[in-house]
Amino acid sequence: MGYVGPRGLPLTGEFLSWSPTDQEAALSWQAHEAARCSTCGRHPDDQPRHPHVERCPDCAALAAARRDAHPELGEHVVWAPGAREHCPTCSSKDKTPV
Repeated sequence: MGYVGPRGLPLTGEFLSWSPTDQEAALSWQAHEAARCSTCGRHPDDQPRHPHVERCPDCAALAAARRDAHPELGEHVVWAPGAREHCPTCSSKDKTPV
């Protein structure tokens, strides 16, 4: 059931109708995948690796906007279509008198 249950496969109607070779391959694959770390996905058979920090410009922009937002005033950050310089909402805020 550990293989068929998560996949929604009927045990008697489908999985048991597979050839013994196919059943063994599926169960072997499941056992292999079960050895992966549940946090990072590394398998004991994987080659050595090390982490890199990658910066996504969209995630950075969201983080900056969230820092500037005032949730207590009901502000929240949403994605808007198009470039900022063509956004009527952003361009009206950018022209606020100083």
